[in-house]
Amino acid sequence: MKNFTLKSIFTVLALMLAVTSYSQDRTCGMMEYMEEMKKDPVLLKEYQENQRKFKAELAKRLRSDFQARGGATIEIPVAVHFMTGNTNDRACLEALAQRQIDVLNADYSASNTDISTWNAIADNYVGLDAPGVANITFCLATSNHPAAVPQLVEGQPAVTIGYNFANGSGFPETDVNFQGYMNFVVKPLNGLLGYSPLGGSVANGAAVVIDPSTFGTGGGCANGIAPSSPYNLGRTTTHELGHFYSLRHTFNGDATQGDPNAVCGSGTGDGIADTPEVASATYGCPSNPTPFACNAPERRLTMNYMDYVNDACMYMFTPGQANQVDAYIAGVLASAFKPNVCGAANPGFALTANDSPVYSCPDIDTEAVFNLSYTTILDFNETTTFSATGLPANATVNFTPSSLSNDGDFVMTVGGIGATALGVYTITVTGTSNSVVETVDVVLNNNCTEIDCIPFTPDPMNFPLSITDGLAGGGVGQPLAQLTINVPNSSIIDGMTVSVDLTHTYTQDLILQLLHPDGATFVNLLGQDCGSENLNNTLITFDDEGSTITCPGGDNDIIPSGTYAPSDPLSTFDGLDAQGDWTLFVADVFEGDIGQLNSLTLSICSEQQLSVDKFSLDSFAIFPNPNNGEFTIKLNSNSGNDIKVDVFDIRGRRIFNNIYANTGDFSETVNLNSVQSGMYLVTVNDGNNEITKRIIVE
Repeated sequence: MKNFTLKSIFTVLALMLAVTSYSQDRTCGMMEYMEEMKKDPVLLKEYQENQRKFKAELAKRLRSDFQARGGATIEIPVAVHFMTGNTNDRACLEALAQRQIDVLNADYSASNTDISTWNAIADNYVGLDAPGVANITFCLATSNHPAAVPQLVEGQPAVTIGYNFANGSGFPETDVNFQGYMNFVVKPLNGLLGYSPLGGSVANGAAVVIDPSTFGTGGGCANGIAPSSPYNLGRTTTHELGHFYSLRHTFNGDATQGDPNAVCGSGTGDGIADTPEVASATYGCPSNPTPFACNAPERRLTMNYMDYVNDACMYMFTPGQANQVDAYIAGVLASAFKPNVCGAANPGFALTANDSPVYSCPDIDTEAVFNLSYTTILDFNETTTFSATGLPANATVNFTPSSLSNDGDFVMTVGGIGATALGVYTITVTGTSNSVVETVDVVLNNNCTEIDCIPFTPDPMNFPLSITDGLAGGGVGQPLAQLTINVPNSSIIDGMTVSVDLTHTYTQDLILQLLHPDGATFVNLLGQDCGSENLNNTLITFDDEGSTITCPGGDNDIIPSGTYAPSDPLSTFDGLDAQGDWTLFVADVFEGDIGQLNSLTLSICSEQQLSVDKFSLDSFAIFPNPNNGEFTIKLNSNSGNDIKVDVFDIRGRRIFNNIYANTGDFSETVNLNSVQSGMYLVTVNDGNNEITKRIIVE
């Protein structure tokens, strides 16, 4: 779900600030997650139905004649999503994910090595003789991966890197491609350690979200994905997963946050009989035996996974908690787990489309070219032949090469475009070997349209925009700096970038949020990234394909200009109408450092009608095509206008532009400077006429 109310924008800002002030202590965003989830009527209805099933199952388990531990152990398939990881670091990330799975299997079965600490002090805790053991086991899925996620290879773990889980939707996060999995999303949370729904659903692809500094244990990986003391034993995931399986905190409230419920008698904690009522959360590593709980001689179970102590000092569930976990999993989740994903994969192959949709026009195109990949699984070596169905009438198809037996790329060329009818065609590409048949769908948009990216900027008189200094001790400075950009025409967003020029003396103080004209959908572009580094007329282009923001690491170092991935993906806006007033909020969250916004540009890409005007002479040509990134444009034009050349990638992002003098007999060579292979759009304009051609870079 990607829509938020305007109020929730400031709720998220406030949450970020609240947890920043207590970054040395454990923080959990479960309550905020639930507040947002319940605003969605579909998710709320599902939650209420799941609670009904859970309570019915729990009631059965609490009856004396019901064997709570009867039946087979339930296997839970897991997928792990590293939002900011590096694909070159896959081996490290997969190992980190497996170490987190090992922690969960130990913690939920009470086979963790530090459970021996409980055995030594158990006599101090009235009525609790043994830790709880849940009748479950976790596995990293290895087979039958979602077809829509091509980076997952059969036989290898379900670990995605840089995959845009749920379009980076924030609270709550659900992904249609990963329904049936126990999803862990690992991404920076700006001081918050993790969050989860209270009673989650695998049927809707919900996730437990964990900060990279608290996921897994042992050695870390690149891009700041590294367990950090005192939360480096994987117990944050154990804690948040407990929420997913219906477990509440064991305390009434959190005194450090000014919670009025943080006193005895204000509640019953988690409502489970064998976890004593405790007024407030416990931090750090308390000594044993612990102080008395609200009702002496019961003592505080600070070592419980659902309290807030450091990882090294939490090591157990109670039997009542384990029974509740079993009840929720058996009564609500078990039927929705995706089957047959934890076993060994079968030998075979996978087909992947590298560019879809491809745009074409019968008036100016003769062919459309699709680039695809063929990947074998488990040393599969049969010869696979390619074919296609769903082509436009009168079109032809050719594959180069026509078959493969080893990993490689192949090209499908749809010819005869000039004789086809307008329309959008779903073409099914089939690979056939002796024992395996696989397919992948691609889309041919044969409607004489293209993805056009148009820049929008505010009135220059708005700059520079002063950023109000934050409050002492943490808090958003008021009035909140904001700018509005009007997009006058309606179009469906197919991608966008945001460019800002910023000056500020402490980058971590800044939060930038972009709000869609609907007043509900937003993304965080910058979310208290880096630390004491400066922004000094730093030009940042936020692009989902950009790298993680560069943080030099030293006081007063300058963050370099560049193209960086935003904190939340801009693809959150895909599919929405671009028309209306967009708003950029700039929040400073701590006193003592000031700055200003020097410029702002939204570049919104959408599908537009393709110009089919011809040049006055028939001498227009682009050659060679295909090419290696260097090609020549020739034409005759007597308009007297300069010749403008733009090159766009298939997503509509401009990668080259130049203006040339018009000599009448025009001939210029363009070099795209070692771009990746694929299809590109070349637009040539002489003022009155414009033509767009597609080229293939090999």
